[in-house]
Amino acid sequence: MVGDLHLALADAAKARDLGANLVEFRLDHVYHSTDDIALAQRLVNDSPLPCIITCRPTWEGGDYDGDDDARIALFEHLGAANPPNHPPRYIDVEYAAYARSANLKQKVNLAVDHAAQQRDLSTSLILSSHNFEGRPANLFKLVSDMRAEPAAKVLKIAFRARSIRDNLELFEILAERDRPTIALAMGEDGLLSRLLAPKFGAFLTFASLRDTSTTAPGQPTVHDLLNLYRFRSITPRTRVYGIIGHPISHSRSPHIHNAGFEAVNHDGVYVPLPIPPEWEHFKATLSALLDFRPLDFRGASVTIPHKEHLLRFAREDTTRLWTIDPLADRAGAANTLIVRDDHSCHITNTDIPGVTGPLRAALDNSLSGKRIAILGGGGAARAACIG
Repeated sequence: MVGDLHLALADAAKARDLGANLVEFRLDHVYHSTDDIALAQRLVNDSPLPCIITCRPTWEGGDYDGDDDARIALFEHLGAANPPNHPPRYIDVEYAAYARSANLKQKVNLAVDHAAQQRDLSTSLILSSHNFEGRPANLFKLVSDMRAEPAAKVLKIAFRARSIRDNLELFEILAERDRPTIALAMGEDGLLSRLLAPKFGAFLTFASLRDTSTTAPGQPTVHDLLNLYRFRSITPRTRVYGIIGHPISHSRSPHIHNAGFEAVNHDGVYVPLPIPPEWEHFKATLSALLDFRPLDFRGASVTIPHKEHLLRFAREDTTRLWTIDPLADRAGAANTLIVRDDHSCHITNTDIPGVTGPLRAALDNSLSGKRIAILGGGGAARAACIG
């Protein structure tokens, strides 16, 4: 989000140094009229990375409160820039504005490269739709309508996720794409769509330079995307694992498991999977994750409040083959789900050896005859009792 020309260029250079390929400059705060075109042009000229230019209006979740004519004049000027000026690599225009005005559409089309373009231009159009309230009721019609616009080189769909199940619909949209497509869910529940973008062939994903500079809720930082989640190593064959719980934003599990996968050269990524505390949410979400075969969901760590739910799910689910570790069954809780190659599932409780192992080591490898006090009454305490 551009506030100052020099700071924006410095931040773009930092993003490049961290590993970004492309930078989006949001001009919502600094572009007010055609008087500001020179500032935007300098931003493009001096950018250390190829760039997307966006000026997002307030009616689509941005901060630009000017009129469309001034905004489109900006895109016309930048797309048709001549030496010594440089054109941006992309301009992002909202489908809602593009579709409601034939005059606006014509002006945008004259500024971007497409099959019917009669000039030699290098700027491409990203046609976008954003909904910060939730999933659009007409999602698939919206996608179909956007696909009917031949001048758009890239399509972008973004909406606030209601649950992590919304990510799966976006992955289906990517699977059926007819051109480069960006499909992102916003908010904590949408992180999966950002992290798994390369697995499902998304054109790009967005990340922020720092936690305090996100331009949409749920964006990871460039550092976390590339280092914690090893974004560059994710391919269509990458297996998906995660931590299921509520809340889980504090969990160190992604740090531990992703580092472990890298150490043993395992093609997997371990992601946060927040599920609200109710049994119905857990049942619906875990079923969806297991049923969506393209995800290649291979297992999860399960923490509060879902350890009892995991055991209940395994006992009640008749659509899959389940095996349950006898000690987890006795404890009434499980914290580990393993999905085998044949799609059968096994659950166990690592809290049990997690408690008894260190005690054995400290007490001459024997707990027989020892008096032990257990403080607490949750799933881990019950596991300690069984152990």
